[in-house]
Amino acid sequence: MVNIQIRGNLIRLELKTIPESENFSSIINSNSQIDFKNYLKKTKSEQKVIYQNTLPLIDSICEIHITSFENDNYYDDGYTFFRSNLDELKCKNEDFKIPIKVLKNDHFLLNIKTGYGAGFETEIMDLNYENFETEALKVFETKMFGNQSNIMHSLKLNYLDLQDLKRNKFDFAKKQTYLIKKKQDDLFFLSSKKISGQVEFLRSIDW
Repeated sequence: MVNIQIRGNLIRLELKTIPESENFSSIINSNSQIDFKNYLKKTKSEQKVIYQNTLPLIDSICEIHITSFENDNYYDDGYTFFRSNLDELKCKNEDFKIPIKVLKNDHFLLNIKTGYGAGFETEIMDLNYENFETEALKVFETKMFGNQSNIMHSLKLNYLDLQDLKRNKFDFAKKQTYLIKKKQDDLFFLSSKKISGQVEFLRSIDW
């Protein structure tokens, strides 16, 4: 078995619906950050997650580690046979869509968390360090919302899409919440476009 981990700085994107109670308009039009934060806390159980993804930031400390283990041997410490900066692999710039499955709501929440850890981890059975071809790995990257940060949004081995196991081996240092209003009826964001051109920002909170 081969384990692939990408470690370094990362972001987690989370899109959520927000319930619109009777006093919703007065809350979002108010200048009180406390009222807005309290509204978010009060309605937390009613907020529905419609998209969530953890994405490694491709920078000077983003590394990929590839380790070989014996299949079904839980006591095997493994052999890390490949370690490199992620940007030294084959990188292809390719946009990706972030789906927004909100049909009735015009408003929703965008949470952006920044942190450090394993932003991607996957395992491939029946491979080991002797037959694994690292040159067959391809990184797909894009610029997140038009800024200068490159993120990895997918990883392939030849033509095989590698799936993140979502083991959540990371910690967050900062969280920002944005109240957003759709400008159009599209059901997705294009990640490389400036987000200000796709939605209207109404409120923001740093936690």
